[in-house]
Amino acid sequence: MPELPEVETIRRQLERRIVGLTVKSVRPLHTKTVQGNSALVVGKKVRKILRFGKMLVIDLEGNIDIGIHLKMSGQLIFSPKRKPGEPAGEFPSKHTRAIVEFTSGDTLYFNDQRIFGWVKILPRKNLRSLAFVAKMGPEPQSADSGRIYEIFRGRSSPVKLVILNQEILSGIGNIYACDGLWEARIKPPRKAGTLTKRETDTLLKSLSKVLEEGIRFGGSTAKDSKYVHLDSGGGTYQEHFRVYDREGQLCRRQDGGIIRKIKLGGRGTYYCPKCQK
Repeated sequence: MPELPEVETIRRQLERRIVGLTVKSVRPLHTKTVQGNSALVVGKKVRKILRFGKMLVIDLEGNIDIGIHLKMSGQLIFSPKRKPGEPAGEFPSKHTRAIVEFTSGDTLYFNDQRIFGWVKILPRKNLRSLAFVAKMGPEPQSADSGRIYEIFRGRSSPVKLVILNQEILSGIGNIYACDGLWEARIKPPRKAGTLTKRETDTLLKSLSKVLEEGIRFGGSTAKDSKYVHLDSGGGTYQEHFRVYDREGQLCRRQDGGIIRKIKLGGRGTYYCPKCQK
């Protein structure tokens, strides 16, 4: 699933590409994907692109929003207006679930192989009051360390599972949770309630560091290439993984540790048993 760096990368790319364009139509190609009245967005100009955790929002004139969640396998592909005689290209593909057309002739394709993602068209006040948005916790960069420490104190669950809870900290997924915990030298299965205030401070700083690095490298594109940029290219954070997907390899701290993989909450979890405590 695309995490904060991947979604923020797409947000920035959308900002450069579609702000100022006017929506001509939103065409659903799968009944499950597009929710809401498509007619509400016709003729509306794109004002800005926002992000709430892992959800993108195309903010339109007239207090209308288009909310987009990529979920497990969603992709947004931008296709500029074709020149006369130019071939149509590979889109729409068999995995295209919705098409946003602009009066400029540019097109935005929403592809989703597993059909878990969605496009919601709603009045602005309704979209931002959706239950998961209203309950969303702060991102690590803006989280109050004291408050997070108090939340940790009452938890006996593994710290990794606690930081994956979007109501506690938003935007974090499996990749950046594993790498952030390594950066903080904290073992993923350790009970959240055993962390000291100093360790909590360090963890938030470490999570912020790997998230910012993920953004700098354009996110992480795995071997399945499900996450791609607007131009179908990929990110390169996978070339800088600390522990994620590095089972059996030497720890980057060069301390002799070998990266292990365990399961926590049904997810593959990577850590170094030597430097993470």
